[in-house]
Amino acid sequence: MKLNPTLDPDELHQRYKALGRISIPKVLDAEDAKALRKAIDREPHKNLVFFANGKHFDIDAAGWRDLDAEKVGTTEDIIYVEAQKGFSYYYENIPVYDRWKAGTELGSQLKAAVEFLNAEPFLNFVRRVTGFGDIAFADAQATLYGPGHFLTLHNDAVEGKNRRAAFVLNLTKEWREDWGGYLNFFDEDGHIEGAFMPSFNTLNMFSVPAAHSVGFVSPFAGETRVSITGWLRAGEDQD
Repeated sequence: MKLNPTLDPDELHQRYKALGRISIPKVLDAEDAKALRKAIDREPHKNLVFFANGKHFDIDAAGWRDLDAEKVGTTEDIIYVEAQKGFSYYYENIPVYDRWKAGTELGSQLKAAVEFLNAEPFLNFVRRVTGFGDIAFADAQATLYGPGHFLTLHNDAVEGKNRRAAFVLNLTKEWREDWGGYLNFFDEDGHIEGAFMPSFNTLNMFSVPAAHSVGFVSPFAGETRVSITGWLRAGEDQD
C-alpha cells in the first residue's frame, strides 16, 4: 500500500491545527484503496457489536443476519432504548489490529493494511499533519455501518491509552447527503460545528479529546458506510 505522493504534510498541518481536525481526499493510491475495500467486503468473519442492557455484545454478524425479523427487531428495540441513556453503538466490525497482533486469521490485504498503518511512511505522515511527534503506532478496526447503525456522542479520551488523534480511512463507494452516517463534531452547546461525509479514499483525523458521533444511518441508505478506523497512539501498546 502507498500514500498519494502529491500530498504535502506541512500544508495539511496548517489546515489541521486551525480546527484540530482534517479531511484528506485521495490519500491512498487509487488501486490500493479499491483492493482494500474489496478485502473488507470479502472478509467472512465479521462481528456485530452493540451495547444493550448495560453490556457490550460482540457476536457473529452472519449469525445475526440469519435471525428472523422478530428477534432482530426486539433486540434493536433494546439497543435503541439503551442509546437514549448515553454512550452506545451498533455496527459491524472486523478487529483487524487485534487479529494481526494475535496472529489469528486475517486476509493478506487486511494484514497489509495494518502493517501499512504501522510502518514509518504513514506514521511519519500523520505525525507531521497532526503535530503529534510522539505517535508510535496505530490500532485499527474495519467498521461497517448499515441502515439503523450508529455511534453516539463521546470524546475518545480513555486514561492510559495515550490517544493523540483518531483516524477514519473512508472506503465508502457512494453516499448521499440524506443517508446519515456523517462524522459529526459538536461544540459546548451541543450544536454541530462540523461534519465529514463518508467519501471514498478519504482520511479523516482529529485530535483527542473531541466530542463527536457517527450519525444514525437512515433505513433507506443504499450503501454501507465502510472504513478502517482507530487511534494514533503514543508509547507502547500495553493492551
